[in-house]
Amino acid sequence: MFDRTIAEAVIKPDCISNFWQAVDIYLFKTHVVNKKLFGVKNVLTLPYKNAPPSAEETFQATEHLLDHIAETELDSFEHETRKRLLCLGCEVREEKVDNISLHEVSQQQYDGAIVLNRLLPKNINVFRPIDVACWIDFRSLRVRLQCLQKDKVTTLFPAFPFSLEVTQRTLSIRCQSTDTVDERSIYWLREVLLERMQKWMETNIPTNATGTSTASIRSLTLVDNLEQYNCLFNELKQKYGQSMVSIWPECTDPQKFVFEDIAIAAYLLMLWRKERTAKGLESLQSFVDIGCGNGLLVYILASEGHRGYGIDLRKRKLWDMYPAEPKVDLRVETIVPSSSSLFPDIDWIIGNHSDELSPWIPVIAARSSYRCRFFLLPCCAYEFDGRKYQRQNCSLSQYGDFLNYAAEIARVCGFAVETDRLRIPSTKRTCLVGSTRTYPEMEYEQQDERVTAFINERSSRVEMEEKLAQNGITEENVPSSGSWSAGFKPRESTEKIRNCTKIDRSVVDKIVAIVFGELLAKRRIPAEFAERSWNAGGTLALEELVKAIPQELLVALKAECGGLQTLLRNNHQIFRVEKGTVQLRIPTRISDTVDAALARKMKKVKNFKPINFKQRVCWFFVNHPDGCPLAEKDCKFNHRS
Repeated sequence: MFDRTIAEAVIKPDCISNFWQAVDIYLFKTHVVNKKLFGVKNVLTLPYKNAPPSAEETFQATEHLLDHIAETELDSFEHETRKRLLCLGCEVREEKVDNISLHEVSQQQYDGAIVLNRLLPKNINVFRPIDVACWIDFRSLRVRLQCLQKDKVTTLFPAFPFSLEVTQRTLSIRCQSTDTVDERSIYWLREVLLERMQKWMETNIPTNATGTSTASIRSLTLVDNLEQYNCLFNELKQKYGQSMVSIWPECTDPQKFVFEDIAIAAYLLMLWRKERTAKGLESLQSFVDIGCGNGLLVYILASEGHRGYGIDLRKRKLWDMYPAEPKVDLRVETIVPSSSSLFPDIDWIIGNHSDELSPWIPVIAARSSYRCRFFLLPCCAYEFDGRKYQRQNCSLSQYGDFLNYAAEIARVCGFAVETDRLRIPSTKRTCLVGSTRTYPEMEYEQQDERVTAFINERSSRVEMEEKLAQNGITEENVPSSGSWSAGFKPRESTEKIRNCTKIDRSVVDKIVAIVFGELLAKRRIPAEFAERSWNAGGTLALEELVKAIPQELLVALKAECGGLQTLLRNNHQIFRVEKGTVQLRIPTRISDTVDAALARKMKKVKNFKPINFKQRVCWFFVNHPDGCPLAEKDCKFNHRS
């Protein structure tokens, strides 16, 4: 009997019906409340109906079902569970359904369900997967959970059984008073899980980009073995992660882009492994990555044995830093969708943030060969002719509506489109996969006619003529190179920098000095620095500062597509720009930049200093007439002492 209340919260009356949606999130996305977990593998979900007319007696018997099957070997868990339910007279659902939602099952006249989940840890070197069995009763709004590895002490999940229940207007978490409990688990259940469950019940469950409730959406649904994916991802991190981060020459964040490409590589490798198994193939799939960017995804896939290459319209710094073996084939080419941009010998076309080529990826795959497949991870939304995509459905986001549009393109191209959600550090992580066709090979020409008609319909003739005119091309002079869209214009190979980072350093220094002088002229002594009589300067509008800067410097600034506000914000350690005004930024104390957790670590670990502290010279110490108002030990920056 679960007679000990660990924690409880009052729920709004109109939110009680959201209980099963909240349970869906907790059971099948446990990693959102436990950061030590990579994910959850649903091993078994068995919905059942209690036996009439003694349904109440059946309910009481099934309530203690976990006690009987908890000792069962995992290999025979499903068989034993079905057997016991049938012995109790229950009607058990026969077919197994992937990605089942308890919220949906609760509306299908079922009385309860037995769920077996495997919790997969992030750090596979420290933790092992654990199995959790759940008894669900839809009538009484009750869930019982029990870890099957009772003999293993783990911080991934409470070692003792507990329940989630809704009675009247109260959500409670309970356990048995006879069980031995640990304070860490009690604290987590009370302070974390209860709070999250209450939040999920009392707030509208958000929808994803395509308008579907996120409670029922799970990641990596096309991966047939999450445990293998987790192991492969960790293996690739060890092989390529830190080595790539340490040599990263780009101005982008390596912690994001390196591990994002590693996760995408792990996903594709698992997807291709699954395909080889299903089709009985022995040779590894070939690929071409259109818009490969830094080429890291190409490097990883090639290193793992897959033949392929990457194409981009400009070379990146990282290209020259890959090892000589295996040879990474990265090509500088401009792709214009046409008969010359086909890849008949390639198995998979990859479009990973391929921008204006994103709508063309399914088309290129469809026309390359009947057996060619595609993987598309769209980011920016474009039309066939290179225009920005205009949202058609105002109830969705621009990104969500474009995902639907990209899926429509793939279906028109004759692909059976599958959608999945990747586990990558990006808000745009929904991918489209086209691995099979919906038409026989003999109907290829008829299908291609439908594709051509669709492209022409989306690229209106008026807009095409305007675009041709802008490019200095008359209709008679349209090149007959097999181009699929005469209005398509690829982006320039040299990207314009619009953040003032390419301005000559001497120009930047002169403008900074002028602005600094103008602010100091508005003398102001903050009370905290009164003893040192440190001048913090005044506040000036950007318009006033522009008038003080010589015309030749403003011309140099404009030539690099920059503005004064951007330049000053790039020097944020000196200036503070807010609502069109500029003032000097008061130098930062170390204590002001350290949160509680970091402060504890600094105190505990001898000589520990957070990253970037003291690695840059204090600008005020060198350039301010009064120096830095802070002592060297208090200042975030170095005083060269």
